[in-house]
Amino acid sequence: MMGPHERAVVDSALRVNGVEGLRVIDASIMPAVVSGNTNAATIMIAEKGGDMIHAAARVTGVAKAKAA
Repeated sequence: MMGPHERAVVDSALRVNGVEGLRVIDASIMPAVVSGNTNAATIMIAEKGGDMIHAAARVTGVAKAKAA
């Protein structure tokens, strides 16, 4: 489950709490199952997760380029 509380397994950036470099990007992170089609919600989680990974890689790449 995702969230800011102590029982949450992943944070709002889909990073697994206590594990470096691991994200969970699937339907299991939903704090409550949607009443409609779960496929649409899962696709949106995947899209947002992909955007987060891409943005983090871009920032990391810029930081490494500046350090070199």
